[in-house]
Amino acid sequence: MTGAIPAAAETAELTVGMPADAKAIDPHQAVDNYSFAVLKHINQPLATMDGKTKELAPILAEKWEILDEKTYKFYLKQGVKFHNGDELTAEDVVFSFRRMMTDPKSFYTKSKGNFIDPDGFEIIDKHTVIIKTMAPMPIFLSGMRHPYANILSKRAVEEAGDEYFRNPVGTGPYKFKDWVKGEKVELERFDDYYGKKGNFKNITFLVIPDASSRVIALETGKVDLIYEVPGNDVERLNASDKTKVVESEGLILHHLLLNTRKKPMDDPRVRKAIELALNKEAYGHVVYQGLFTTPVGPILPVSSYFPANAKPYPCDPARARELLKEAGLSDGFEMELWIANFADRVSGATVIQSMLAEVGIKVNITVYESGVFDGLGRDPGYDMAIRTVGMQTARDAGDYWHVLFHSSGIGGYNWSQLDDPELDRLLDEANAEMDPVKRDERLQAIWERVDELHPDVALSIPSELYGARKDLMGLEELGDGRQNYLGDLTIKE
Repeated sequence: MTGAIPAAAETAELTVGMPADAKAIDPHQAVDNYSFAVLKHINQPLATMDGKTKELAPILAEKWEILDEKTYKFYLKQGVKFHNGDELTAEDVVFSFRRMMTDPKSFYTKSKGNFIDPDGFEIIDKHTVIIKTMAPMPIFLSGMRHPYANILSKRAVEEAGDEYFRNPVGTGPYKFKDWVKGEKVELERFDDYYGKKGNFKNITFLVIPDASSRVIALETGKVDLIYEVPGNDVERLNASDKTKVVESEGLILHHLLLNTRKKPMDDPRVRKAIELALNKEAYGHVVYQGLFTTPVGPILPVSSYFPANAKPYPCDPARARELLKEAGLSDGFEMELWIANFADRVSGATVIQSMLAEVGIKVNITVYESGVFDGLGRDPGYDMAIRTVGMQTARDAGDYWHVLFHSSGIGGYNWSQLDDPELDRLLDEANAEMDPVKRDERLQAIWERVDELHPDVALSIPSELYGARKDLMGLEELGDGRQNYLGDLTIKE
């Protein structure tokens, strides 16, 4: 029966160990994986794209019609309730999109720009709404997979004001219960949920930054599931009769972003020399114990478009030295590398430091608390920074590159500070091209321009490693990396 809760789930609880706290339990202000991981249970969009099949699926919308290249008509599911008891209406939809576009704290506009027509909303009736985009936008529907597109309760936001994040209200299968910053986020099952009920009465996300401590928490039964298992613990956890590790395709690319506004990094020859000096295979084996994929550049294999004839850059220190000599840097130079305080960033930075020293570049490493680090792109003093940008939400190359490299993203995810009018034009054209064949041609042109500018070194795509109690079932079916909905997991009786 739809919505029925298995007897064993009436009191079952799931405790998850995650490496970092949520930064903001508000879909318009969140910028990090673990905020998104929590939000996945609380909030929902009109539609989404299945992480495995890449097919569009309705969520809060029963269906939709594409009236023309810029106009979409959504028919909302009826009887959907927010966690405060209010019914979902078209007014909530319009309010949510307007807030996404206009709230000064919204990260959406900093990273993606505004693609929706601010005057393009029309409420037909309580459950029908029209939304128009500024231009043709081939990723409008699939882009709703991103938490920015989640629908909020208008009344809840207006009543809470700036304090909304303390009691977020959504339509999802779990509702917010408590957040002790730096310690835990607690959710409880929403019994008035319109769809399939969650299999756990409560889900608790415990913040355990130290990787070894997370593993110990799993082994001692303090938690049922952990993210980011260190590679050197995989064999032992799998050998135990109490724990296991489930490996899935990596959805997060680790980028070495090069500040194109600072000398000597403003010279593409220097940026390419850094690429050639780095041995990414060795990097992956040291940092991820071989559980990784070497990227061909700033794109992931799960992307809906993958560049033609793409292959990883070779490691060629001799050519790197030649490029540095051409740039007038034959005596080498000194530079700053900023990272967040995650174990893989620290070990990765040390590997980079060693490899660049071989071509005469001295690297000074500065480590920041992750919450501080996320805001540093707005006032950059770094030469290089290691950041992760994944495809756990949209799987579209044009969207991914727009976030990383469009000048409108400076202050957002564009940590390379790249401002190239030609690339901006190519990105704008590709993301407004509705013909799939023509769009692929434009995406290939973007790929070639990015390679020419070289604002970024794609370091590694680590495999997703979930550590879990042996009897926790369903992890193999998850397809969204660190942003999975966990309510469908089960504990084997």
